[in-house]
Order: sequence, then structure tokens, then C-alpha cells
Amino acid sequence: QHAFQAFHMGLISFWLARNSREQRWYERGKRSKLALKKWAESSCWTFENKWYLLEAEESYCNNDFEVAKLFYEKATSSAKEHKFVHEEALACE
Repeated sequence: QHAFQAFHMGLISFWLARNSREQRWYERGKRSKLALKKWAESSCWTFENKWYLLEAEESYCNNDFEVAKLFYEKATSSAKEHKFVHEEALACE
């Protein structure tokens, strides 16, 4: 799975999991997050903020809002530091 595909699939899957409460979407989001983590480990500059955002989305799905907030902030900071302006905006949504 390509990193950008994993990122977008993860965002969509966690959103569907929150809105449908179907476990299959949550599991798909987790798989995407784990795939993206491998990419983040190999290229922190490009993928760290994306992985943080999927961590935030998973935490939000689990109703762990404090942890989600922490990861949203990390995603925003990482995107800003690495000059991914559009992903910084996405993390602020």
C-alpha cells in the first residue's frame, strides 16, 4: 500500500468508523495507520505529521479526547515544521 493511499484511506476509515460504528472501518483505519507508521520511520520529514494525524483520529474514535488532542497538536506542529501547509490545515480541522 502506497503511503499516500494509506493516509487517505486511514482518514476516511476512521471517519466512517465514528459515523457508522462499524468495526470493519476502525480495523481498516488501524491497518492504514500501521502501514503509514513504517513510512514515517523511514522518512520522518514527509510522513510524521500524517502518522500523528491518524493516531489522533484513532484516539478520537476510542473517545480518548485528551490523547487525540495531543496527537492533533503534534500533527499540526510537525506539518508546520516540515512546510506541509495544506496538511497543517487538515490537522487543524
